[in-house]
Amino acid sequence: MEIIANIPAKGRARIRIGDGVIQSVQMLGPTVEDQPCIAPGLIDIQVNGFAGVDFSDPELTCERVAAVLPHLWKTGVTSFCPTLITNTHDRLMRNFRVLAEALRAYPRLARSVSCFHLEGPYISPGGARGAHNPDYMRWPDWDEFQELQAAAEGRIGIVTLAPELPGALEFIRRARASGVLVAIGHTDATPELIHQGVEAGARLSTHLGNGCPEMMHRHQSPLWAQLAIADLSASVICDGFHLPPDLVNVILLAKTIDRSILITDAVSAATLPPGIYRLLDTEVELLPNNKVVSREARTLAGSGASLNHVVDVFLRYTGAPLADALRAATFNPARLLGREGMCSAVAEGQPANLFLFRPELPDLGISRVISGGEEVFCAQA
Repeated sequence: MEIIANIPAKGRARIRIGDGVIQSVQMLGPTVEDQPCIAPGLIDIQVNGFAGVDFSDPELTCERVAAVLPHLWKTGVTSFCPTLITNTHDRLMRNFRVLAEALRAYPRLARSVSCFHLEGPYISPGGARGAHNPDYMRWPDWDEFQELQAAAEGRIGIVTLAPELPGALEFIRRARASGVLVAIGHTDATPELIHQGVEAGARLSTHLGNGCPEMMHRHQSPLWAQLAIADLSASVICDGFHLPPDLVNVILLAKTIDRSILITDAVSAATLPPGIYRLLDTEVELLPNNKVVSREARTLAGSGASLNHVVDVFLRYTGAPLADALRAATFNPARLLGREGMCSAVAEGQPANLFLFRPELPDLGISRVISGGEEVFCAQA
C-alpha cells in the first residue's frame, strides 16, 4: 500500500506500508493544501464503553466487546484501553475474563487493545467519587489486584486510585514494580499525600480537573499539587463539558504538550442518539448537546465524545498547532504506556496504524483509517 499525504508540521510525504508496518517514509516537499493529512492512529487510554457497549455490563460478551471496533475506527482510534470502573470483586473478575477471552477470539481486537484500565475500586468515597458507586469502593488490596490481573491474563496496564487510602502507597510501589502504570484520580488527598503517591511511583493524573470535589480549599487541594509535579502527566477530557477553556489552557501551560494526554472517558452512550442509557447501576442521559449526566443527580457521568472530537475541541480551546494536539492523542500515551503495537509517529518501522483526515473539517474530517496495515474504514465506501 502506498499513500501520499501531508504529515502535520513536516510536509508532503509518500508512505509505503507492508507486512503490517510502515516500510518507508519519503518526504516530497512542502505541504500541499488539496491533499489530506496523515497521522498515527489515535490512542484512547480511557474507554468505559462505546456505541452501546458498556465494558462493565454484567452481561458483557466477547462479541459485544469486539463490536465497538468499527465504531472506534470511524473516529480515528486504532488503539484503546477498555476501562472497568468501580464494582464488586466478582463482577470485575468476570468482565476481565470476558475482555481477555475477546482478545483471544478476535485478532483485530487484540491488535487494537493496548491494555486494560482499572479505574477504582480503590478511590475516594467522598466528594471526588463522581459517578462511581461508593458501596463498591474499598482500600487497595494487592492480593485482590493479583486475582484481577490473573483474570485479565496480565493485561491490566493502568490502575487509577486515590493515594490517601490505607495501603495505597505500598500498592503503588508494587504496581509500578510489576510494570503497571499507576494514575491518581477520584482523590480527596492532601497535597502532601499527592507528593507521596508520586514518590511511590504514580506517573499520571486521570482526567485532571474532574473526579475531584466540587468545593476545595483554595490552597490545600489535590489539584494544585498535581499541576505542580513535573513527574505527573495529565489526561484531560476536552469534550466541551468537563473542563472550561481556561482550565484546559492552565493544564497545558503547567504540563506542557509533552505531558498532556487527551482522552474521552467515553461511556456506552457515545455516538448514540439522545436518550436514557445505563452506566452499571446508574441511569444516565445523553442530552441533545452530547453531554452525559446521571439521570438522578444531573452531574457528569462519563462522556459521549469521540477522540477525534476531543482533539478538535482542544485545538479550538488552546490554539495549539495541529501537530501538538495530535501528539497529545498519539505519541504521549504511547510513550507513557510503553507497550508494543501502538503507532507513535509516521516513521519507518512503526506499526501501520494511521488515519487520513482534513483538519479544516469538523472533528478532523476523517476519510481513511488503517490498522495493522489493513484499511478498516473509508468514508467514501
